[in-house]
Amino acid sequence: MQESIEVISLDLDGVLFNGPSAAYPLAVELGLGHRFLNVYQKIVAARQSLEDSITEGSKIWRGVPANGTYDYTVESLPLMTGAEDVVSTLKSWKYKVGCISSGVSQFFMKPFIRRLGLDFGYSNILGEANGAHDGTVRYVMGGPQKAETAIGYLREEGLPVESLASVGDGRNDIDLFAISAFSVAFNPESEDVSKAATVTVHSENLKDILQYFDPEV
Repeated sequence: MQESIEVISLDLDGVLFNGPSAAYPLAVELGLGHRFLNVYQKIVAARQSLEDSITEGSKIWRGVPANGTYDYTVESLPLMTGAEDVVSTLKSWKYKVGCISSGVSQFFMKPFIRRLGLDFGYSNILGEANGAHDGTVRYVMGGPQKAETAIGYLREEGLPVESLASVGDGRNDIDLFAISAFSVAFNPESEDVSKAATVTVHSENLKDILQYFDPEV
């Protein structure tokens, strides 16, 4: 493994979370499953961009308390096989490990950070009013924003961009791959994603990425 790597950013959907959308089971848990499906059917039909779909999707959470009342729902999310072991192992190897996601908001990212013991976590930021989400989005975590966010974290830690590695599966990870010294396309959704990464891993167990970060290899 490259000795320069100190920070590893993992995607949520399809990487740490075992499924295409961690937001959906959370919506179901809150009784918003039908609202979620209705909104996303419209998004697919309109072929909206990622940024537009995030803006439209934020409307699902209108009225949901923003005070942590529903943090417990994150505890039941089905993680990717090996996810917890990967995080704990990488941290034991002295990497800073976190998640940058386009699929959820700070509403779910905060308790998710606690669940996995992540060093950092960033996502879409939803608007709030009177203690509840107001159906707007203040910050859209698109592909370019993922890269910008990673650079911002590195700057805060006093680390160079060359210290970053990333793991993702979607087109919205390509910008992040581009600035990473090493990148892994984990079960990539397209050939474009695979080509953008340093290596590609097809597996049902996230632990299969560890070989690329083992300091003894």
